[in-house]
Amino acid sequence: MAPLGILRAAVAGIGWLVLAVLLALGGAGVAAALNHTPGTAARAELTFVADSAAKPAIDGAAAQLAGLASAVDQVGVAGRDALTSLLNGDTAALQTALNAGAARLSAVNAASDALARALAAVPYITGHSELYVSPALAARYDQLGKARMLVSGLADNWTVISEQALDASAVPALLAKHDGYTAKAVRDGSAARYGQALKLLDSADAAATQTGAFRDRLAKNADVTTLTAWLNAKTAYDGALRNLYATLRDAKGHVTSAVRKALAAEQQARAGLPKDATGVVGIMNDIARGGLNQAVIAIDTTKGLINAVLNQGQ
Repeated sequence: MAPLGILRAAVAGIGWLVLAVLLALGGAGVAAALNHTPGTAARAELTFVADSAAKPAIDGAAAQLAGLASAVDQVGVAGRDALTSLLNGDTAALQTALNAGAARLSAVNAASDALARALAAVPYITGHSELYVSPALAARYDQLGKARMLVSGLADNWTVISEQALDASAVPALLAKHDGYTAKAVRDGSAARYGQALKLLDSADAAATQTGAFRDRLAKNADVTTLTAWLNAKTAYDGALRNLYATLRDAKGHVTSAVRKALAAEQQARAGLPKDATGVVGIMNDIARGGLNQAVIAIDTTKGLINAVLNQGQ
């Protein structure tokens, strides 16, 4: 073949190769376009109908979630009010806060049920939602459903607050009741009314036992170290005082070696008593820092997580 013919043939061959590559790329592009799954940004028109129907319903569910967040916030407010009232020793305000919290917890349950109904009413979302709605709407729907589940532990948190607050509120009065009986026993014992003093110590023991029962319940979620130390010191003194008065009664008021030994034990036990009532404040603070405070924090955390979901949709 002549050189010119060879050149023309080579150019034609190159031209065909370029054309073949372009056709291949074009074919691949068409195939890729045809293979887009519904719901991708490249083929939004495939989910337009379902998205148009589902989005208003999902927006309505988000509005229900906002109501749920508000209800959770109100439970948190009641919890903080209860904690403040407990530390202030205001039992009336404490009961008011606990009653309000119980009512607001019912509002949370109602809001959660309303959200569940709103989610169930969203069309095209059940089953193979990826075939109908866009991934963004499907993801938003899942977020709302998971946010609703965040309140599942709220009732348990409120139970901790209500039960522990009531138990804790009884502690200062019981400690004062115990100390009152012991003080009266000391007065009667000093007047040689040993029988009457021993009866009063029985009442002091009963008050200490009641306090111990509250302490044991509080110990599940709170720090009761200080309260336990107080109870141990007070019951040890009651025991030493009881032994002294019983010994004096048996000795008919005479100072015997047994009386001297019992008196030394009473003085040693007295040295271990709290010096004043300021420790009660420490006891209540310890209890509040435990389960009560943690339960209030958990409620506030739940509200924050729900708000985060709401903000993602804005």
